[in-house]
Amino acid sequence: MDEPLFAAAGLFLILMTACSFCPFTAGVGELTPTPTPSTTPTPETTSIYTPTPEISATPSITPTPSYTATPHSTSTPQPTPTQTHVKEYIPNGDFETGTYEHWSVEENGFGTKPSDMDAANREGLYLDTPYRNYHGRYAASSYLPTRDAGARGVLMSEIFTISKPYLEFLVNGMQNAQIYIELQVEGRAVKHLEPDNPTTHFQRITWNVSKWQGKTARIKIVDDSATKPRGYIEVDDFYLTDTPTTNPT
Repeated sequence: MDEPLFAAAGLFLILMTACSFCPFTAGVGELTPTPTPSTTPTPETTSIYTPTPEISATPSITPTPSYTATPHSTSTPQPTPTQTHVKEYIPNGDFETGTYEHWSVEENGFGTKPSDMDAANREGLYLDTPYRNYHGRYAASSYLPTRDAGARGVLMSEIFTISKPYLEFLVNGMQNAQIYIELQVEGRAVKHLEPDNPTTHFQRITWNVSKWQGKTARIKIVDDSATKPRGYIEVDDFYLTDTPTTNPT
C-alpha cells in the first residue's frame, strides 16, 4: 500500500475516534444501544385490603338471675302455749235463755224466770248500788222477782256430769246458814257455800271438784231465810273448766 493512502487511512481513523466523543454525532450512523433498565426488585406485596377481622359472635348474654333476697323472718314469735280457759257450761248455767229451762223451782223466792239485771240497773231496782260483774244479761235472784228479801225459794239444776276439775260460778248475798249453794254428787252433798258478800257486786268462786270427775252431780241453791233487808242470794254463770280463774276451794 502507498504510504499516502496509509497515512490518509490513519488520519481517518483518528478523526473517527475523536468524533465518537462528540455530542452532536450521537446516534448518527450508529445504533445507540437501548439501555437495559435496571431491575427494581418487586416489593413485598402489602395488600391495601385490610381484611375485616372475623367478628366474634356476640356471646349470648346469660341473664343474671333475678336475686330474690331471702327475707329475714319477720313473723311474730308465737307465744308459749298456755292452758286455755275453756268453759263447759252446765245446762243453762248462765240463765241466758231468760228461762229456768234445765232447772226446777220451788216456792216463789226466785220467781218464774231469771231476773233481767240490765233492766234492774236501768230501773233502779237494786238495793243500794247498781249490779256489777254479772254475766250476760240474766241471773237468778231471790230478791228481784218480788223485791222482798224475806221471800224463800229453792233452785235445783238438772243432773250433769263433772267433766272437768273445776266448777266456777258468780254469787252475792248475805252469809246465813239458811242461804247457801250446795253441790250434790250422786245424791250426796259434797260442797257447801254460804255467801259472805251482801252487796250487788257478783263475786267469782272456784270449787275444786277433781275428785268427782266422771260422776253425776246437781247444784242446789237455797234461800230459806226470812231476814230483811238482805236475806237473799243471787247467782250466775255456772260452768266447768280445766283452768281456775280464782283460787279454788
